[in-house]
Order: sequence, then C-alpha cells, then structure tokens
Amino acid sequence: MKVLRILTAVFLIWGLASSCEKNKDIQFVRVAGIDMEELGISKSIVKMTLAYYNPNNYRLQLKDANFDVYFDDTQVGHSLQDTTISIPARDTFYFPVKLEVNMANVLKNAFTAFANKEVTIKATGNCKVGKAGIFLPFPIKCETRQPLNFF
Repeated sequence: MKVLRILTAVFLIWGLASSCEKNKDIQFVRVAGIDMEELGISKSIVKMTLAYYNPNNYRLQLKDANFDVYFDDTQVGHSLQDTTISIPARDTFYFPVKLEVNMANVLKNAFTAFANKEVTIKATGNCKVGKAGIFLPFPIKCETRQPLNFF
C-alpha cells in the first residue's frame, strides 16, 4: 500500500512538472495603423494600433502599459495606457495606443525623414501581462521601418 502511494505521488509530481511549459514572449508583428487625432504646434495626439501575436496556448490580459516612442533614435512621445486588453490564445491581437507627441523633437528629424522617405519607429517601456488576476512585468520592445507616403 505504501509503495502504491509513493508511485502515485511520483507520477502526479512528474505529470504536473511536465505539463508546465515556459511562457513564450508576446511577439510584435507590425504597426497596423496610424491616425492623427489632434495636431498642435508644441504637442500632438496620435492614435496608433499595434499588432502583436500571442504564441501561448492560453489567453492573457495586458494592463498598465507605459512606454516611450522614438523616431530615428529621438524620443518624440510618451504613452500611458491604463486599460485592460484581452489577449486571445495563439492569435494576433491589436493594441490601441494614444500617444502624446512632442512636436519640437519631430521637427528636429523632419528633414532627415523626408530625405530618407522612411522612418524607424521604436517603442520601449513596460506593461503587466497576466492571467487569473496574477500580473507580471513584461518589457515592451518593438521596432519597425515605416515608409512616409505623403505624395
């Protein structure tokens, strides 16, 4: 009887340990859209939609995103998102961002951006990702080249 209990405990522990897989990082896919909400001389508001992919087999939630946005290595804006977003399992999800843009820094790089016809957009910061009310810090790091199609 004692041997049966020990074997049952060993198989139970082995089963639980093998079922736990390491969480995979959420992957940045692309900038899905950019819209100008408010245009000002010193400050503008830009709405962006970022596409991410969740490679995990389970749903997650994202909240409290806080990050800076850079155009060609110059910080142009900051975003603070306090809404909770549901992340589906093994699917792409869209993260809406409202960004306050410092127009003085944008204008510094305007000539270079027009000459290159492309701009590197980079976001760095952090957020909280979790499941069942348990949230852990997660770094935000994404970078993409965006063509400037004015004409």
